[in-house]
Amino acid sequence: MTDPHIVRRSGAARQASIEETAAALGIDEAFVSALVDGFYGRVRQDDLIGPIFDAAIGDAWDTHLPKMKDFWSSMALGTRRYAGRPMPAHLKLPGLGAAHFTRWLALFRETLDEIAPNPAAHAFFLDRAARIAHGFQVTIAQMRPEVL
Repeated sequence: MTDPHIVRRSGAARQASIEETAAALGIDEAFVSALVDGFYGRVRQDDLIGPIFDAAIGDAWDTHLPKMKDFWSSMALGTRRYAGRPMPAHLKLPGLGAAHFTRWLALFRETLDEIAPNPAAHAFFLDRAARIAHGFQVTIAQMRPEVL
């Protein structure tokens, strides 16, 4: 039996809410693009996680960056352009552990510190990044406990 107190929103209502939130935070496609480019620029130069990304992505950054822009656009703007499954790719990375996720999140924060249009947008993206990092760590710990 369905609880009569639960209000179910239509897909259109959810999308409208996402768009309103993004607009209120000053988040748009240009910001998402700048965030991804800035963040992965840091990642590629980082001594700890740069080699992991280079080993996994190699010379395919021109393919990877648009996917990451689609991912974050889907997360922040509800565009639904990203249809991938990032967990299996991360599970294949040998030695990926807690220190790597901590550094990933620190680089993400540094990028937001420089380019976020306001504190609310900063908090919005940092919260989602932290949730992603946590979810990956939990799954990796369950699937490959020797790594974390």
